[in-house]
Amino acid sequence: MGRFGFLLVILICFDAWSASLKLMVEDSWPPFAFREKGRAVGMSVDIVRAAFKSVGEEIELVQVPYPRCLAQTQSGKFPACFNSARSKEMDADFLFPKEPLFKSKGLIVGLRTGTAEKVQKVKDLEGRTVALPNGFPFGVEFDENSKINKVFTANDLTSLMMLNSRRVGFVAIDEYVFYYYLKSKPEFRDRFKIMIEMSEEPIYVHFSKKHPDTKALMKKFEMGLSMLKASAGYRSILENWVGPEGQRSVNVTSVVE
Repeated sequence: MGRFGFLLVILICFDAWSASLKLMVEDSWPPFAFREKGRAVGMSVDIVRAAFKSVGEEIELVQVPYPRCLAQTQSGKFPACFNSARSKEMDADFLFPKEPLFKSKGLIVGLRTGTAEKVQKVKDLEGRTVALPNGFPFGVEFDENSKINKVFTANDLTSLMMLNSRRVGFVAIDEYVFYYYLKSKPEFRDRFKIMIEMSEEPIYVHFSKKHPDTKALMKKFEMGLSMLKASAGYRSILENWVGPEGQRSVNVTSVVE
């Protein structure tokens, strides 16, 4: 083989290796993954980058809307995507690592003043108005209760703004998202209180069943995530995004050994 042919083989191998380290991530779910100044940022982004860095790997993230993230991972065009909840339907199409990125509860939030104190369980919301982002699940008890007046919004920030202006009585929101906005929006501080804690949902990186590099990549990720969770770095990432109060309040003990 001539020098040119040898270099061509090296380049082809390098390209294939590089492609195996490209992951997809959704682009509009702060604080987990969103776009800022043209690049992917967020709590999940930091966790995934740090997990791979723990095993000596740098990754490239391709940021797209979540439905495309699912479709192109399912087809095998990319080896993995995040953030995903696990279900029977998802298990049919994807592989999941041993551990989630984190676990997070759904919350019902009301105003600190003028909110009915007797709202202590999901059934107490019947006949009341609750804002929530369209398409986000909060557990069967809430999702399937047709007596709750649900107002679907474009995002969690819109829901909180509606509550702050008393246009709705309550908001259903992920706990990390709630603490993120308390940290980043001074006008929300001391305005809201948690009324109900709902079901806890593990959030994962999901891997393609069709991509040839899935097995090796998922093994590296599992090892790196385990190392990260055993270090101070994991809690530091959480605190960076939701603040010390949020980091203490969310349930990290169930995912950090």
